[in-house]
Amino acid sequence: MGYVDGTSRCPPCFKTDAAGQPTDEINPAYDLWMAQDQMVLGWINNSLTPAVLATVARSTTSFFTWSSLAKRFASQSQNRILQLRGDLLRTMRGNMSISDFLDKINSIADNLALAGSPMNDNDLVSIIMNNVGPLYETTVSSAQARDTPITYDSLEALLLSAERRLQDQQQAALDVSSMTTAFHSLINILLRRTKAG
Repeated sequence: MGYVDGTSRCPPCFKTDAAGQPTDEINPAYDLWMAQDQMVLGWINNSLTPAVLATVARSTTSFFTWSSLAKRFASQSQNRILQLRGDLLRTMRGNMSISDFLDKINSIADNLALAGSPMNDNDLVSIIMNNVGPLYETTVSSAQARDTPITYDSLEALLLSAERRLQDQQQAALDVSSMTTAFHSLINILLRRTKAG
């Protein structure tokens, strides 16, 4: 991390003599530092998409690359924070599964934290309960009726459990419908045979 955050500074390229004057002899600490910094820089660059890599291609040290990425993606500008908060408030579950919906909410919340404006759990719980949709109204009502405010983790578990129950109920209804259709088909076949006989 010292290479990335700038706390491990590059030593002088050349050794100094007893009087503190630079000599023509290369400093081995410099060579070691450069080799390690380039290794860290390689790790960073290899984790970037080509489009993002193009924006930092001129950076020659891991510190400058990381600083450039931080300015680009962890911007603390008020406009970015307002845009992310708006995205968070407008994120509706729609046809998404509960886990996909919560993943999307978490992604926006993580970006807000990176931008220097983290959301507290109470706000996230409120946004989720308001945007999860009418299908989970009973679950939201039971969460709101608790004596103590529900935590984010508890709400997540409650919603995932409710989703599993709904899926089980839908599957049971499909099974009954399939059995009813098969039963009606069998009755029709028997009636045709009876008439034909």
